[in-house]
Amino acid sequence: MRIGLAGFLHESNTFASRPTSLEDFSVFVGDDLLHQYADTFHELAGYIAGAAAFGYEAVPLLAAEATPAGPVTAGAYEQLTGRLVGLLRQAPPLDGLLLALHGAMVSAEHAEADAETVRRVRAAVGPELPIVVTHDYHANVPEAMVRQATALLVYQTNPHVDQRERGLRAAGILAGAIRGEVRPVSALVKPELLFNICFHNTSRPPMAPLMEQARALERAPGILACSIAAGYQYADVPAMGPAIVVVADGDAARAAAAAQRLGDAMWAARDQLIPDLPSPGAAVSQALASAAAPVTLLDMGDNIGGGAAGDATFILAELLRQGAERWVVTLYDPAATAACAQAGVGARVELSVGGHTDSLHGPSLPVTGRVRTLHDGTYEETERRHGGGRHFDQGLTAVVAVEAAAPGRGGGLLVLTSRRAMPNSIHQITCCGIQPSQQRLLVAKGAVAPRAAYEPVSAALIEVDSGGATAISRPPTDYRKARRTLYEWRR
Repeated sequence: MRIGLAGFLHESNTFASRPTSLEDFSVFVGDDLLHQYADTFHELAGYIAGAAAFGYEAVPLLAAEATPAGPVTAGAYEQLTGRLVGLLRQAPPLDGLLLALHGAMVSAEHAEADAETVRRVRAAVGPELPIVVTHDYHANVPEAMVRQATALLVYQTNPHVDQRERGLRAAGILAGAIRGEVRPVSALVKPELLFNICFHNTSRPPMAPLMEQARALERAPGILACSIAAGYQYADVPAMGPAIVVVADGDAARAAAAAQRLGDAMWAARDQLIPDLPSPGAAVSQALASAAAPVTLLDMGDNIGGGAAGDATFILAELLRQGAERWVVTLYDPAATAACAQAGVGARVELSVGGHTDSLHGPSLPVTGRVRTLHDGTYEETERRHGGGRHFDQGLTAVVAVEAAAPGRGGGLLVLTSRRAMPNSIHQITCCGIQPSQQRLLVAKGAVAPRAAYEPVSAALIEVDSGGATAISRPPTDYRKARRTLYEWRR
């Protein structure tokens, strides 16, 4: 039994100003795919482990990933899908295909780019080859995806710490289907909800009890997989919103009934889904009033993992205005990083930081301080963290000890990076010599994803209703393609 392994993953924010080009993707072909992912917690690692667990020969094809940003350019999408299809046609005869797709990719020409990818793959391999797809928890799932794939599985955790297990489960379903041991049939239900990202934490209500129901259903006889995709509100596409996908063994009615039962439970929670989070000013004041430290502020509007710029200054401005001390803020700012490198460690610098990408993320702010450290920006995460990655590179990184605006008015550490990097690992700052336990406030540019890294070192976390490309309070008038019947928009 020979199974192809492939992945093409991108979370595309249609409100972000920066498109995603071919150069933004990391691409691994053939054995390089195995070397990159085998020792990680990614779903591709689950695919790889499935070879030994389920007795198949793994044929690595292509894996391409890029940091979330704006829609993928037409050229990049065509190039990468073309390479994938070409490798499929050149591969030895396959008995099945495992395909990792994010579920929220948008290209310049395809609003539902992941479904288009499966359509092209299906056209290349024919109607009979089993294809099992895995999706990120933040997928927007259209009916076309479920129709084209033999089975679809979604991560069951956010922060995403079960990717490897979901990949392994997908491998088991595919191997069973190839052997004739199971016959996957699927059902899709899409409740008419927005399901704001601030409620996506699978360890807290309202999502926690829903996900427990999904896990219980998945343990029931005859159910191969039960998934909840919470949706991705920053892609203005027709399928935007949550989805329930149930895969049963040969019983379409059972799959449909289970999916509807879970969809009804989600709908019943609809009045719990209205956000009420503090502004940057209120959040900083709340953190400063805390007797415990450090407190981590989650910068929801500048969520790099959701496609935001990573250089928003709204929280930094409040830290400076309120005279906070012992704070740590990370900003994507290649120019300021280069200026620090040119000045050298110990040099006093005057910088204009952040707010360079567009008008969504606040103004650039003047700061003065001393260059404390310079680092190449590479670090390794060996623990299970959101995204399943192990090796990271945020480019040349400078830490600036920012001077107080006035005597007795605070000061903190500004971490300047030359590449956008999601705060999925606390080593993003510890690699630069920063000890979280010695700080009073930490700022992580994310929503739920940073929790796996920051909860262990924080006395408390505060979610902040900040501005940016991933602002949680974006009005329905900003959307053109999403369904206007979503409950939160018509209540």
